[in-house]
Amino acid sequence: MPRIEKTEALARVEAERHRLPASFEGCVMCALARGFPADTERLAESPRALAVLDRFAARRGHVLVVLRRHVESIAALSWDEYAEVQKLAWEATRALEHVLAPRRTFVAALGAATTRVNSFPHHHVHVIPIEAGDTQDRPAQVLTWELGVYVYEEGEAKALGEALRGSWPARE
Repeated sequence: MPRIEKTEALARVEAERHRLPASFEGCVMCALARGFPADTERLAESPRALAVLDRFAARRGHVLVVLRRHVESIAALSWDEYAEVQKLAWEATRALEHVLAPRRTFVAALGAATTRVNSFPHHHVHVIPIEAGDTQDRPAQVLTWELGVYVYEEGEAKALGEALRGSWPARE
């Protein structure tokens, strides 16, 4: 899984954002929640949220859990929406631990207050497996693109997606 420089990753994200249908109003998270782009590796879904492999990953196996409706603040979520997002994040952690056996898994709710190239004011959660066990595993390093961004090679995301889906906890 190769890394690309932050500047290249930002350019790719910006290009993708400009290719979004107008109905998404430039929100990549809204697009992901509605199945765009079609080649995104969808891992699990619930009525209010879905989990996908991040196409511009901080680490291999980086999962995004995205609320289906556009909400910009955790305080604006209903309890049921919040609980479904958190349950998918928990399930993603379980699947990642089974498939990748990371040293640790970070879970963080992020999103900028305003739209930026690599962050969107749409509630989503990052689930990031950590393998190195060094200073690059500090939260500020895990959640930055300064060291580059991982992109999956041909077939790699599909194979990892299949493995994660196969290890996903059964829904209650």
